[in-house]
Amino acid sequence: MGQEESNTKRLGGKHFTYEQRVKMDTLAKLKWPHGKKVNYAELGRLMDKSRTAVRREFRRGEVENRDSEERRFPAYSAEKGRQEASARGAQKGPRMRFTNRVAALLVPLITGQSLSPYAARAVLLREGAEGLPCVRSIYYAVESGDLGITRESLPYKRRGKKKSVRGKRMAYTNRTGKSITERPPEAEARDEYGHWEMDTVVGGMGASTFCLLVLTERMTRSQIIVRLPDRTQKSVVRALDRLERSTPGLFVHMRSLTCDNGCEFLDSDAIERPAAGHGPARTRLYFAHPFSAFERGSNENANRIIRRFIPKGADIGTYTLKRIKEIEDWMNNLPRESLGGRTAAEVQQEEINKLAA
Repeated sequence: MGQEESNTKRLGGKHFTYEQRVKMDTLAKLKWPHGKKVNYAELGRLMDKSRTAVRREFRRGEVENRDSEERRFPAYSAEKGRQEASARGAQKGPRMRFTNRVAALLVPLITGQSLSPYAARAVLLREGAEGLPCVRSIYYAVESGDLGITRESLPYKRRGKKKSVRGKRMAYTNRTGKSITERPPEAEARDEYGHWEMDTVVGGMGASTFCLLVLTERMTRSQIIVRLPDRTQKSVVRALDRLERSTPGLFVHMRSLTCDNGCEFLDSDAIERPAAGHGPARTRLYFAHPFSAFERGSNENANRIIRRFIPKGADIGTYTLKRIKEIEDWMNNLPRESLGGRTAAEVQQEEINKLAA
């Protein structure tokens, strides 16, 4: 424990000490007892830690408890958090040498299946592979040439200089739409299932009018990809109507839907209106600020992944519905670092099961 505290001081308080874990355990039980949803932001303020750090630590020490009626609910255990941290710390050490066996496992997944180093390693771990280096070591090996591939072989290339963020304003053609500032705060925190983002992916100039409608759930990163005959308001509404009829449970739990100010999304009344034409709204539509793609970060990242399979300039009309479904399934079954190595499909099913309980 003394070594843990010295490391914490050396790293500027980045790591949790055992005393901090006990304090977090106590605060969580006092303020959010019997399975109440933990407010990571508030807990972070009490702990003098960032919301992200508290949320990561809570998941590291998460255990399953039961109340007096034998109902199960997640809780935090300081002891489990300490054990998990110690186990991970024991894996640290000098960077391992890349053997031909390791390279033969990793390279086909990175170059042949368009997986990132993290995803490639996660897939191999799921298959029972042992002796794999950490993700950072894989990147080091790529940079040094030890794997025989370059940075250009990775799904995401080296990025250039960041663009400056322009001032925020609502589009002049969309003065009646609800701004993202009116969206429930739970959507921003990603602590509640049912907050989606929406965008379109278009083909190249001179290609057919076909495009893709992409919906991304913020908490689970689950994807829905629909091919549209054209990029019009009518096609978007028809696609949502078909989705509602084929998967009614989807819109039962769709608390919000956020999109940009593209002309295809401006008929907000039709998008919110249920397929039956009457009854409660199927969702609430909110518009991000112009020139602020970062407000729909999950959606934009999904579009980047889709571009691994459908490059810019391609004619989307040449891609069959079967192929588009394969891309959707591939994305939903991709191990993600943001989900702790789990897939979007796994996390989504967990959330749906919680809502059904």
